[in-house]
Order: sequence, then C-alpha cells, then structure tokens
Amino acid sequence: MPQVKKPLTLESFAAGKMKSVLIGQPENLEVICSLLNGEEPQELCSELRKLVETWQKSGPNLAKMLKDDAVLGVRVRHGRTLLAATSTGKGHLVWLPTPRDVNAHSWKGLALAHFMDLIVNPKWHKLGGPCQRCHKYYVKKTCRQKMYCSRRCGSSMTALATTRKKRIEVRVQKVIRAQAAANQWATVRTRRRWKEWVSIQTMITVKWLTRAVNKGDLRAPVNDSPIPAQESALAQNP
Repeated sequence: MPQVKKPLTLESFAAGKMKSVLIGQPENLEVICSLLNGEEPQELCSELRKLVETWQKSGPNLAKMLKDDAVLGVRVRHGRTLLAATSTGKGHLVWLPTPRDVNAHSWKGLALAHFMDLIVNPKWHKLGGPCQRCHKYYVKKTCRQKMYCSRRCGSSMTALATTRKKRIEVRVQKVIRAQAAANQWATVRTRRRWKEWVSIQTMITVKWLTRAVNKGDLRAPVNDSPIPAQESALAQNP
C-alpha cells in the first residue's frame, strides 16, 4: 500500500523538518558583517547590533526570541513574495522583508529588514562574533571558529594571556620574597625602617612595596618603627 504524504504545515517548518521554498534568499553574509562592524550610519548599525545580540543570546533560538518579544514577533512575520522569471522554464520565489508597524525608511526599519534577511539566510549559522579580541563580527570559515575572527587575533590573545600569566607569576614571587624579608625585619636590630631594609635585601623598590601594601598583597610589620639608635647600641654593648 503506497504511503500517503502528510500535508505541509507551519509546524513542520518550525520544527526544522522542511527546507524553505524560497530559493532567491540572500546568502552573502559580508553585507551584514559590514553593517555590524560599521559606525555609519550610527543609528542603523546600533539598531542592527542590538537585534543580533538579542538573537545570539537566545541561543540563537528564533522562536524563543520572538516569543519573548511579542511586538518584534509580529513585525518580522510580514514580507512580500515575488516571482522572478528566468530564461529557462523555471522561476524563483524572492521574499522581500516588509516589517509591520515601523517606518520602512527609518534606520530602525532598515535595521529590522536587514535582520530579517539574516534570519532567512541559509548560511545564518556562519555568522560569528563579536571577536574576543577586536570585537568585530565575521563569517566563520569552520564550525569550530567561535572565538576569534582570524588566526592573527587568536594568536595575539594567546600571547597576551601568556604574558599576563607570566606577569602574575613574577608578581607573586616578588610578594613572597618581600613578605619573607618583612617578617625577618621584625627580628633584626636595625635603625632602618622596614621598607628601606626590605628594599635593600630584595632589590625591590620602596614604591613597589608601598603599592603592594595598599593593595593588600603585602602585610606590613605590626610595629614598623625602627629600633632607636641608643637602644640598638645598648643591645650591641650590654
């Protein structure tokens, strides 16, 4: 007995089981990237970035995004479908976004139209960004490219992280040396104040020691006054 095909429904499309019948969809993501990374017109770029950021934070999950923003959900549902004839016997359906209840010639209306182009783009999943280094949007070359727009940005961030880690390690070692010397100062007989004495012993500047104390990284001795010269002399010649 031949199987009877079920009729197409909106639920089929929503579940991702069916491909869109619109063949004339935009596939070039360079335009959207250019607008997202641009500064002019400021209103257009800003509005488009807000929409894309909200979309990305949703998953991206377009159904969730439009459910959370009912007004936006109504606006993006409207568009015009045109038949584009070819020189063969085939025709293409072209969908033109026409946001509802918004001025199509305003920056907000244009931003929404560009966003609608993005969400029907077959390559929407290749939009990456913002890059963690340069904060620009980009077209992914591989599915694993999720953090940086280029190898250059990735290498720069790796080098920066390595440098930062090394600086932290060097600072920790300096704090350890300075703390050990500060603890030792309390047990020795000297007329020098503790910072001056520690600086001589460790070759660490007094200015650095002061900053470390102010930041709470270094504990100053409880009694940071030097032993008076007379007391020091008596201690040496009882």
